[in-house]
Amino acid sequence: MNASDPFQTLYQKDKLKGESNAQATKEFAEHSPLRKKYPDDTKTLNPYYTFRGRTLSRIAFGCYRVGLESPEHESALELSLSQGFNVIDTSSNYGNGESESLIGKVLRKKIAKGELKREDVFLVTKAGYIQGRNLQIVTELEKQNKEFPEITYYSEGCYHCVHPDFLEDQLERSLKRLGLETVDVFLLHNPEYFLMDREKHNVPKEKAIEQYYERIKNAFRFLEQKRKEGKILYYGISSNTFPEDPQKYTATSLLRVLRIAKEVQNELGLEESGFAVVQFPANLLEIGFLEPQFEGKSLVEIIRENGLLPLINRPLNAISHSGSIFRLSYDPKKSGESILDLLKEELNGIYAQEATILSLLPAGSYKYTFRSVTEPYLDQFQNQDHLNQFLERTVIPIVQQLISQVETISGPAKQGEYIEILNRALPILEQYVFQKNVQDRTSVYEKILKYYPQYQGWNLSGIALHLLHSSLREGTVLLGMRKKTYVEDAVLSFGAALSAIRIEDWKRFEV
Repeated sequence: MNASDPFQTLYQKDKLKGESNAQATKEFAEHSPLRKKYPDDTKTLNPYYTFRGRTLSRIAFGCYRVGLESPEHESALELSLSQGFNVIDTSSNYGNGESESLIGKVLRKKIAKGELKREDVFLVTKAGYIQGRNLQIVTELEKQNKEFPEITYYSEGCYHCVHPDFLEDQLERSLKRLGLETVDVFLLHNPEYFLMDREKHNVPKEKAIEQYYERIKNAFRFLEQKRKEGKILYYGISSNTFPEDPQKYTATSLLRVLRIAKEVQNELGLEESGFAVVQFPANLLEIGFLEPQFEGKSLVEIIRENGLLPLINRPLNAISHSGSIFRLSYDPKKSGESILDLLKEELNGIYAQEATILSLLPAGSYKYTFRSVTEPYLDQFQNQDHLNQFLERTVIPIVQQLISQVETISGPAKQGEYIEILNRALPILEQYVFQKNVQDRTSVYEKILKYYPQYQGWNLSGIALHLLHSSLREGTVLLGMRKKTYVEDAVLSFGAALSAIRIEDWKRFEV
């Protein structure tokens, strides 16, 4: 193995044999705390459904923003598996590869304790992005004139590629980080970056679209070969543009992708296509997946008719019509002011911990701290987008310098401690911004109860998840359960039988 490989420290020492199967997932579900909590399918929702014989949880542990250095993330993932959530969704670029490595670590720990089998878990990963450590690799290869073909240079620091050569590299690295011989699902991750780039460069739409689907077809041929080798069970696409108006330049057409999958199946003489999974954003405010806009059918109808597995992402982080992120989180039992006070108290504790760490640095060796660049602006962030821009442009460059200084002066242990403090601070900042906009969420909550009165007393996130369960009937919602409390909240979303979905009501939830 190349000593200069930036992922070297993230690889597991060996690979676990096996893959999810029907018998193991069925037994896992039957003996889970989730199923014991919800045994009555008439009054509550069965937390599981079956897909091609496998018994899968309706909620997955979503690993976006999950990192290897966070004990909180590790314990939350362990708890989710112990509760009975047996679907995990990750990607090669989540946590710069650390997300997959954390999953591998947790699986090994629970298997060693006899609490889990590899066959119990349905694991999804993705590839396509070239960022961080992958960008280091690509840059070095380009210096040697060994670059991967068909890279989309979308923006500085963010490239994209779905060429078979790059997918081969990414799949092998993912399997090493996860420590698995087989991954259950391998997805092309937002291949529409190619279309976004072509549109930006004023390439005629028809030309770009033909190139786009030809690249997807070549990727599918490669993925069928990986199925034959036993490295993946199924494959698919995760695209933010599946639910979009099909006339948009950047839209990804599931109908056309299905035709391509059939062509590859026939070309290779296969009994069954490996194309089986689609992932897309959906929530109470982004309802394109329910609109009958695809030759008179909705995205969900097409998925059901073709026996595909739907995976929904961003269930609670909705993008409103104004373009801002709207957090579907509100508890009617708690006032906004009391929550803000608690969040400020938590932040003050974090600021104090930061001060203790930074006291180890020489006086005058730094000008700004995490506290000095966030505390004065807490009440000025208009929305999540505003906060994210501020973090990216102002806060992150400053704390990166501080992290480096702490390592130089005090060593890796103190650096890790400081990183953990900052990791805990970011979700609290986000929640603070959400709470400042609580009035909008109160309005949405009241509209929902008007049309779905059966949710009286539920919190908004529980309602949002249950309505997504109801809209899919069978499918999985990906939830960022980075804290144990988020895992516990997810369990509550099965507390009622499926609701009848009326898209005309959902349109009234707009903000």
